[in-house]
Amino acid sequence: MLPESSVTLNTLFKKSFRFVAALSLALVVLPCTIFRTAEAAQHSAASPAYNLTSFHAELERLKTELESARKSGEGLRNYRESLPEAWAVGAGENHYVVSTALLASWLSKAERQSENRDQEADQAQDYLDALASEVSSLSMQSSPRGDSASAKLNAILDRPEFARTFQQTWWDKLRDRIDEIISNALVRLLSRVGGQKSLGYALVWIGICAAAILIAYWIFRHWFRAARVAEMDLLATQVPVRSWHEWIFAAREAASRSDYRAAVHCAYWAAITRLQDIGALSPDRAKTPREYLGALNTSKVIEPESFDGRKQALVTLTSRLEKIWYGYRIATEEDFLDSLTQLETLGCHLP
Repeated sequence: MLPESSVTLNTLFKKSFRFVAALSLALVVLPCTIFRTAEAAQHSAASPAYNLTSFHAELERLKTELESARKSGEGLRNYRESLPEAWAVGAGENHYVVSTALLASWLSKAERQSENRDQEADQAQDYLDALASEVSSLSMQSSPRGDSASAKLNAILDRPEFARTFQQTWWDKLRDRIDEIISNALVRLLSRVGGQKSLGYALVWIGICAAAILIAYWIFRHWFRAARVAEMDLLATQVPVRSWHEWIFAAREAASRSDYRAAVHCAYWAAITRLQDIGALSPDRAKTPREYLGALNTSKVIEPESFDGRKQALVTLTSRLEKIWYGYRIATEEDFLDSLTQLETLGCHLP
């Protein structure tokens, strides 16, 4: 058994397909079954003449009666026999004759084949819908337009509330004149580029696209810089204010819990705090580890004979911090013990 939703979708698809097929067939058959004045005279006795409005009403009546007649074969036969051979329709100076042969064929099949009655009746119903839609389209095309529509528009625009619409100020006239001059200048300029106006327009659009790309690049670059500053500020606020002794104590406490990642992190900040205490680094917590390393190169506080060793120690601590704290590399006890060795090089006397 298919789910109820699948059955509903299949039913809707079948009905839509039948309607589209009937509409397409009607659009093909209707022009073929519509004859002009000469043939209309031959069939004028077959059925009463309709105009577009009365013919549309007749089609609506037939659609309503078909809903009742499709319930039985007898009702379909009576419905079919009540149809004329053709409908004579007048539309202004034109006269048409619409044959009922195609509709009668579907009704005849529905009458004889009870197992396909609903399908054939649906096709007949869709055919009537298509005819009604075509008649509505013809009614719209034959509606009075042109002079009468222009007269109505002019009558509306002549009302007092629209009186000021066409009264341009001197500024409006000047602006229109400037726009016209600029437009004419651009047309003359573009027509001279390579001797082809299309080439000039292409160059203009290339320039517009390039400007849009540059503006987008500038905007994204500004956003990225702002995000980077915000991230650095956030990282700075996450680092608590401690002395280098407290950082070493926190590092050893983390190592005692086998949390060597946190221990390496605390050891690094012990080194930074120690260098800030002796004046080698400024107390700026917005700097990144790499910026601290660059700031140490310009420091003149550390004696030259010990500068290289202390710089190498900070390089080692910074590299280990980036790999373990930011890169999530697994930290070991050897990493922590080596960090303590680098702290001693930086002047942190460990108890």
